[in-house]
Amino acid sequence: MEKRELNERIGRRLRAIRLAQGLSLEACAERCGVSKPMLVQIERALSNPTVSTLWKIAEGLKVPFTAFIEEAEDAVSLVKRTELSPIHEDGGRFEVYPVFPMNGARPFEIYEVRLKSGCDYLAKAHPGRVEEFLWVTEGNMVVELGGRAHELVAGEGLRFAADRPHRYINNGGREAALVMVIYYY
Repeated sequence: MEKRELNERIGRRLRAIRLAQGLSLEACAERCGVSKPMLVQIERALSNPTVSTLWKIAEGLKVPFTAFIEEAEDAVSLVKRTELSPIHEDGGRFEVYPVFPMNGARPFEIYEVRLKSGCDYLAKAHPGRVEEFLWVTEGNMVVELGGRAHELVAGEGLRFAADRPHRYINNGGREAALVMVIYYY
């Protein structure tokens, strides 16, 4: 890919992300610590932004760095669980399958999470304004928030601000599964 094409892609993605978040150029500049004239130049592909500038913008907009350079998605995406690679935590008892991971223009991600019996996973607070939406599809589990335990069974859901530590526990004798949506606002 030529430098001009890359700069045009970065500019289009930056503008799309900024508008999706409802930000003016001024608000975006303030949030990211990058001047408004620089943002205008990047959006119009008149500038070749440095990596450090793109990192500042990505952090300010709470998107991955790759959001500015990744290939465009097709209008339709088929996801097969058999083709997903899980991320393991808590000695393999907490499995996360990235069904629809973060995309620069999309303010949410969707995961399938499986908690093996005995799972006790403490998740750190997410930075910024983030909500988690959980929907239990199999078994039962406990979500601890601020010292309060929320017991969930299949067919129940929970929404919470994820800007504080939270714990996922499966004390049952069988595996629990849930769909998790993480929403960045």
